[in-house]
Amino acid sequence: MLRGLRKCSVATIFAGSDSPGTMKLPPVVRQGLVRKAAGLGRADEQRAAAMTERRKLRATLVQTFGAPSLSESVQSTFGPVDRTTEPGGSEREMSDDALPDVGEIVGGCYRLVRRLGEGMFGRVYLAERTDVPEHRVAMKVINRAVYAGRNVERELVMLAAATHPHIVQLKDHGMTADYVWLTMPLYDGETLEERLERGPLGLREAYEIFLPIARGVQALHARGLRHQDIKPDNIFLATFEDRVHPVLLDLGVAVERTATFVAGTALYASPEQLVALGGLQGRAELDEKMDVYCLGATLLRALVGESMFPGHDATTPFEIAKAFEVREREPLHAEALPTLRGEPRERLIRALCRWMTREAAQRPSANELATQLGVLLEQEREAAELIEQNLRRQEAGYRRVKLALAGVALITATAVLFGVSKRETFRLAAELERAKAAGAASFEELDTCAAAHQVAKTEAEICRHERDEQARVHEQASATAAATYAAEAESLTRKLSYANTRLEGCEKSAEEAAKAWATERDELTAERRSVEDELARQRASWAEEREALETKRDAFDEARRQCETKLATTSDEKKLCEQRVNDVTLERDACLLVLPTPAPSGEGSETGATKAKTAPPKEPLEPAPVASPSPTEQPPAGE
Repeated sequence: MLRGLRKCSVATIFAGSDSPGTMKLPPVVRQGLVRKAAGLGRADEQRAAAMTERRKLRATLVQTFGAPSLSESVQSTFGPVDRTTEPGGSEREMSDDALPDVGEIVGGCYRLVRRLGEGMFGRVYLAERTDVPEHRVAMKVINRAVYAGRNVERELVMLAAATHPHIVQLKDHGMTADYVWLTMPLYDGETLEERLERGPLGLREAYEIFLPIARGVQALHARGLRHQDIKPDNIFLATFEDRVHPVLLDLGVAVERTATFVAGTALYASPEQLVALGGLQGRAELDEKMDVYCLGATLLRALVGESMFPGHDATTPFEIAKAFEVREREPLHAEALPTLRGEPRERLIRALCRWMTREAAQRPSANELATQLGVLLEQEREAAELIEQNLRRQEAGYRRVKLALAGVALITATAVLFGVSKRETFRLAAELERAKAAGAASFEELDTCAAAHQVAKTEAEICRHERDEQARVHEQASATAAATYAAEAESLTRKLSYANTRLEGCEKSAEEAAKAWATERDELTAERRSVEDELARQRASWAEEREALETKRDAFDEARRQCETKLATTSDEKKLCEQRVNDVTLERDACLLVLPTPAPSGEGSETGATKAKTAPPKEPLEPAPVASPSPTEQPPAGE
């Protein structure tokens, strides 16, 4: 056996060839050799199988009621379905052989240059126009079987009409018997899935990405469409002049809001989508609220990363269903967003629970979700308010310190000047008094007094000079304080002017918002009145129709009663007629009994005649008009 195995090549063993000189191995032996040759153990094989199943749940699935269409890679999860039924009853294979390839001409003027990507139901190419070679676009080619039972032209026209800066614009479209093709602009950048490979998004970054995407989804809903497949792979972060411009991609499976055709990615799909795709039991009511769930799930995945996203390790739709409960009750893992605490974290959790509730009717609209995305900036707002409050307190403290210092300096300078001047004045007065006393006491000592007076005069000059110097210092201090006050006043004036400007701007914005709100309110009121008038007209019309129908019903009831009366009368007359017939029959039988029997001789005839004459007449029965024969009447002879 081993010698035989050594003679078999590895390729032969893997292929299980039955060619001469090779050995056909049992499947169990072949699988073991394959695992051994690949260096895989049982655990590795199980991990590979789990990864395969997880990839299936991250792929886009498509299914219509009664006509599912899934690729072979997901048939083991959602059932063995690989064909789609056309409206006429024919079946079309989901084959890639029908799709065009590089170098072919599509739509008569687009040459496929190279393949950019490939999905489950189609491919994306770089295409250029044959008449304008420099005009290049992205072309998506979708298998026609995906559109089985759908009005392709109507949906494509609706998609082309759904214009929004954050929705990929459908430039051109067409179809053949095998595929449908769409052209879209080319963007530079990366998908959100590629961005998340470098780590989760911050709160500000998530807000700047998902707010415009939510506005784009609302634009789709306003056009009567639903996207059905919102996920990180379908959000493209286009780059324009170093700025990120989010764009919602892949409108290939978008349909009307209430269409029965359903598509989606199981990992991000809403519960009703998973029911419609056949992964769960239940009743599915499809509308645009499924996009709100998908958007909320995608946002949660972008904030917490793959490892903390509920359902990231799911391998079956039932494990995804368990993740629905976690997302509805506790969407944020305890270790996710560690810097987000307190009330901002609770508000974000409540918002995520609203967006991913299992009851579609309880989810907000895409427009309301866009408004509620402000919870992502709640922590940033609180931090900004705290910083602003600290700055205001610091500025107030600085102003108080400056004012206190200036006041202290002014008071000190005034006190010093006043104290020095008063002390010197008292001293000079005392000296003068002493000089006068000395002059009066001793006139002889005039020279001494004159000298003392000169000394006092000199000291007085010095005092005046010091007083002037103190006054100059006081003036300088006053000027400094005045300048400080002027600077503070100017600063306060500038701040007041800035505050007034902001207030005017806010008032203007509020006025514009009020006008816009009033205009929108008037429009909505007019629209509501129009709808109410139309509804009133319809109700009046329905009331008239109901009255007419009730009148007809009454007429029919009256005719029925008359018919029943006539029928009863006719039945009575019939009974009378039958009674009369019975009476006439009895009378006829009686007449036949009383008639004489013809005799062959005259005696017999006379005897019969005599009997007939002697027989008493029979009274007629009412109401039959038949009378018995009179005794004078004789039957003719020979009767």
